[in-house]
Amino acid sequence: MSEKIPDTLTLFELFDFFDVIEVPIIQRDYAQGRQDDHAKMVRGTLLKDIESAISGKTDPLDLNFVYGKREGKKFIPIDGQQRLTTLFLLYLYAFRDDESKTGLFNKFTYETRSSSRKFFKKLIEKRSSVFKSDLPPSEEIEDSEWFVFGWKYDPTIQSVFTMLDDIKEVFKNKENLTQCLSDNEKKRITFKFLESEELGMEDNLYIKLNARGKPLTPLENFKAQLIKRIQNLKLDFIREFEINFDVKWTKLFWLYYNESFDFTYLTFFWVLLMNKGVCSDDKNWSINFDYEKIDTEILRTIFLTLNFLADNPEREDIRLLVFNTLTEKPKYQDRILFHAVTVYLHLSKGIDTGSLKQWVRIIKNLALNTQIDNMDTYRRAINGINGLSDNWKNLLDYFAQNAKAPGFSPDQAEEEQKKAQIIKQNDNFAEIIYKAEEHPYFSGQIRSALYYAIDEKSDMEVFNKYWNKISALFDNTKPKHRHLLRQALLVFGDYTLTVSEYNTLCVDDPNESSSTPSMKKLFSGRSEIVKKLLDTLDLNNPIEEQLHIIINNSNVYKNDWRYCFIKFPILFSYMSDSHLRLRYTDDEIIIVRNKSSTGFNYGVFLTALHELLNQKGIRTTFRGDLGTWAYRYLTINQFNVRFKKGKFIITDTTNNSEFETKTDDPLTEASEYLQK
Repeated sequence: MSEKIPDTLTLFELFDFFDVIEVPIIQRDYAQGRQDDHAKMVRGTLLKDIESAISGKTDPLDLNFVYGKREGKKFIPIDGQQRLTTLFLLYLYAFRDDESKTGLFNKFTYETRSSSRKFFKKLIEKRSSVFKSDLPPSEEIEDSEWFVFGWKYDPTIQSVFTMLDDIKEVFKNKENLTQCLSDNEKKRITFKFLESEELGMEDNLYIKLNARGKPLTPLENFKAQLIKRIQNLKLDFIREFEINFDVKWTKLFWLYYNESFDFTYLTFFWVLLMNKGVCSDDKNWSINFDYEKIDTEILRTIFLTLNFLADNPEREDIRLLVFNTLTEKPKYQDRILFHAVTVYLHLSKGIDTGSLKQWVRIIKNLALNTQIDNMDTYRRAINGINGLSDNWKNLLDYFAQNAKAPGFSPDQAEEEQKKAQIIKQNDNFAEIIYKAEEHPYFSGQIRSALYYAIDEKSDMEVFNKYWNKISALFDNTKPKHRHLLRQALLVFGDYTLTVSEYNTLCVDDPNESSSTPSMKKLFSGRSEIVKKLLDTLDLNNPIEEQLHIIINNSNVYKNDWRYCFIKFPILFSYMSDSHLRLRYTDDEIIIVRNKSSTGFNYGVFLTALHELLNQKGIRTTFRGDLGTWAYRYLTINQFNVRFKKGKFIITDTTNNSEFETKTDDPLTEASEYLQK
């Protein structure tokens, strides 16, 4: 039968009853030394209460329950570890010069992190020199030769630093601190001891119950369960995995995300598990996650990926592909690039064998130029990478022979084949291709200039000529000259692209988030209209001036709808920049205000006439019904004006007489008639 332990104890009395007091792996990190407002309040109040009790200003202080279970001569605190740790640090300070207490102090240990365990062992050993220094304990420790640089990224150690500094500040002038804490008759600081032999799994209990402290953070809980899973699988790298989790990988995330450390670290696992298909797309995923789904392959992928990122800080390109995903709502394309990195590193055993650059380059081009905007397309792309994984060593060779990439755009796969063939044959051309792929607007999609070059037997100079002109027209997110560019293109023809029952003048957004084709898509095709514009431009002269000249010299017929946009660029403002849609009806072409033509729409020629008359000081008003096939007209005084099948029909409502335009310049004819 276990020895009966009194209900109320001091810290040293607890040490007398047990050989080990071990804070378990499922416990959260020591938090009373954190810098947030809540921790500062708790720390300040607790130290003030302890100081008052020790000084006799108040009654002895009862720190409430310390709740846990015993395993032989080991005690595992389930609730109260925060207060126990603070007491332990206070006693370390008080008995800093008493070597006889070292054995007792060595009974206290943290299973949470290997770095915490090693740090506490060294702190106990070096406590005298730490506290004798004129420096704050945190500075003295960090300056000590025994301090391991990576320990500073351990959250528990960071909190200990803060608490030690505050303890020294509060108790530095307390001469009888040792005697007060040793007085077994007047026990100034105690806690109620409570144990149970029927607690079951301490991790399940702790998650449900933490009477005075905060519950485990999601990261802390995940780590505990993950380590247990590795133990159950009896993997050979468990010890290194745990050490790296606490030190090397912690340092990696702390370096870039110290303010959102827990969230970002946990999100890494979330994205990886989503990509593996064992985790839900839910920000609260870790609460009910089934850890049995984590197999050896997943654990090895985690291990190899994080080791590579931590050991290769110069590979900023690879780190960004992973870290760009670590947000609250990671984009599908970013998840896919994350998956590409982890698949490669798993297959290569965490080493860049020289093929990582081409692997990432090609999959990045595929992912960024495929419409991936829902779970189905995302999952198909993930499976597509898995399907390509047999070629992780030679993906460039694969595409030189194939244009097959299930889950990705066939057009982009074909482009990758053409580029692979050129790259393998011509190193100089390859460098030009790599440079062109860096343009942020096109994100690796360069086939417009590529096809012009292929038409002339893969001529590098032809490609360079066209690509330089294309890249000069776009900045990172949009066409540099926006509607001026659209007007110039209309001079050469109807360049619009179809989207459902509509035509679009092509939106700016290269990601086509509205599912409306963009200028990127237009310039990535074999458009003869685009080619005519490019052939007209001269990079030795200002582009904007040349676009104005093209527009001013336009000879587009005045009864062509394109003339309206060329002559009156304000017409672009009548439609949403997210859609820029037109629709052909039996009688006219209409401007669609938003995505759909179910609301009020504007006739192209009616709107152009409205603007022309407005320039002449004549006030007009739009009238008509809702919908695609609605009756639309303008009112000018007693006149109603319609446009139908290339003609304006002007009705005088005072006598119901009608006038129809007859010339090939309906806008001028209607305007002159109405001015009379």
